[in-house]
Amino acid sequence: MAERPEFARFPNVTFVEGETSESVIYSPGGPADQHLAEVFAAHGLEGSGYDWQSAVHASLLERPELLERFRFDCEAGMFCAYGTDRAALGEVASTLESLLQRPVLLVEALEVAAEHDLFD
Repeated sequence: MAERPEFARFPNVTFVEGETSESVIYSPGGPADQHLAEVFAAHGLEGSGYDWQSAVHASLLERPELLERFRFDCEAGMFCAYGTDRAALGEVASTLESLLQRPVLLVEALEVAAEHDLFD
């Protein structure tokens, strides 16, 4: 595992460098997203890794070329996006950080996710 300097600007995301791919990891349910519990609850969600996947996916729907450059591999307690395209993973990290910092963006993303049936 290695922290990359270009990912240092994302305080809530961990960058993991593997043998064949790289990953962006976020662990929901901690201090970074406590203020968003009501947003998720209003949509009948817990704020799990799957819920974050839906929100990030919805936020990137208008960029299908970006969505093709990485994959999601989330769990209930972990958000994970992986692939070999570091720039694409940087976009994922930036999107996630924006959703964490701006609740209105998360509300919009969750509404889009519901509209497009993106919830697992």
